[in-house]
Amino acid sequence: MTMNALAGAMRLDTADAARILQLSDTHLMASAGGTLLGLDTDASFAAVCRLVASLEPIDAVLLTGDLAGDEAESAYQRIDQAVSALGVPSFWLPGNHDAVWSEGHALSRYFQRSIHLPHWDVLMLNTQHAGAVAGYLDENELQALRDAVAHAETSGRPLLVATHHPLLPVGSKWLDEIGVQNALEALEVLTVLGERAVVVSGHVHQDSAQVHQGVRCLTSPSTCVQFAPMSAEFQLDSLAPGCRELTLHADGSWETAVRRVTDEMFSVDLNSPGYA
Repeated sequence: MTMNALAGAMRLDTADAARILQLSDTHLMASAGGTLLGLDTDASFAAVCRLVASLEPIDAVLLTGDLAGDEAESAYQRIDQAVSALGVPSFWLPGNHDAVWSEGHALSRYFQRSIHLPHWDVLMLNTQHAGAVAGYLDENELQALRDAVAHAETSGRPLLVATHHPLLPVGSKWLDEIGVQNALEALEVLTVLGERAVVVSGHVHQDSAQVHQGVRCLTSPSTCVQFAPMSAEFQLDSLAPGCRELTLHADGSWETAVRRVTDEMFSVDLNSPGYA
């Protein structure tokens, strides 16, 4: 089956310090008010969007996969409405819970391959693998990465890469088994950039940071339920929904912080055995 194709490039005219917000794993269901492990994912997504709006000015929002919880078209329409209301460009990736769309889908415009900022490039990579929970980078994705890295080498521009599945283990056995199955191929390409490459991912519903030969790899909290770090088996965490803020500076340096919802309380069943 053909995966959701990423295509096109967009240039954003930002200040020297570009501010990017990463939102991930929204898991919106077919109907508004649908729940995941007892949590209303529309309500938590709305709360994170309020948080994002409070962080203005921002230049772009990256939605890094598992946008829908059950592949429902109505879920994508509600995400479109919510992020459009923020008034900034947004760029989407599919995750393992997402539908595979036809090429002419009305929302395909969100699935851009690259974003060019005044001083940084952003590359979107699709790790969705049909019929599997784990991720995989097919040859098209790996070639897009090779091309972006080659451009970064010749131009001297730092590179931010966004994926759904993380490229490095996060220390939770059950999650590390369902990362990108050929992640080492991608990391080998990225290592030539060293500290001038940053990777942001979702999928694991938690804040984490790892380093591979200078390449920083970060994961973001979910906008809904959170997974407990360093857990051998499925385990939920009581932390609030959140997102990741990135500030990308003209000199190639960058800053990041995880922001969590504080104006509304959300609870989940911490004894839940898991979900499909």
